[in-house]
Amino acid sequence: MFNRRGLILSIFLITCLIFSAQAAKVYGSIYDFSDFEKPLKNVIVEVEENSTRAQYKVSVDGTYFFNVSPGRYVIKAKLYNETNILEFTGEEKINISKPDESRNLDLILFPPIDSELEYLGDINLTGEIETDETDYTNYIILAALIIISIIIFYILKKKKKVIPETGVLPEEKTVSGGELPDDLKELYDIILKKGGRTTQKDLRKEVLYGEAKVSLMIADLEDRGLIKKIKKGRSNIIIAENKK
Repeated sequence: MFNRRGLILSIFLITCLIFSAQAAKVYGSIYDFSDFEKPLKNVIVEVEENSTRAQYKVSVDGTYFFNVSPGRYVIKAKLYNETNILEFTGEEKINISKPDESRNLDLILFPPIDSELEYLGDINLTGEIETDETDYTNYIILAALIIISIIIFYILKKKKKVIPETGVLPEEKTVSGGELPDDLKELYDIILKKGGRTTQKDLRKEVLYGEAKVSLMIADLEDRGLIKKIKKGRSNIIIAENKK
């Protein structure tokens, strides 16, 4: 007989199991800096925490996915050519603060500078490199959700009482609308005339504004979703988004 005390205890234990099994999800696509249409394939992707490699994969289709716990990570990606010489490389830093976060982080790869040139050695880049750690998080969460669904169905059927469901919708980012101020429009038009891609240093030479003013204007355009700013060494690469 399924008494009330046993039911409450079961729900409590299953809820604890779900929260203990949750892991943040970090995922995205991998692109060459000059082509954002076709993701790069056979890219080695690794996640480092405190300068220690935590997970390590080879992306055969140009996408990656990791389950991680809260913390600060560096995601690195490298692409080697047919002779196993480093052809493209890139990295991004990410801070995970909640165990149930889901973060989409695309990786942009650039040709390596001289100090980054390296030889991979003999390795077959045809699939994911297996790691010792097996992640059963998704299976545990799915099983727990099924059990909870059965219990809720039993309560509804027995008590004939509707339990209100609540959910939290992900925050939607909005891009500020309206026409651009004259100074922002001038800067944005220059970026478009340069083929939609330039550096902040070259952009600074095209206008009469000071360096601080240009930096604020670039940040404003980025907030409006009109450009993307990519850090490369001591310089920033400015790329126009496909928006009007």
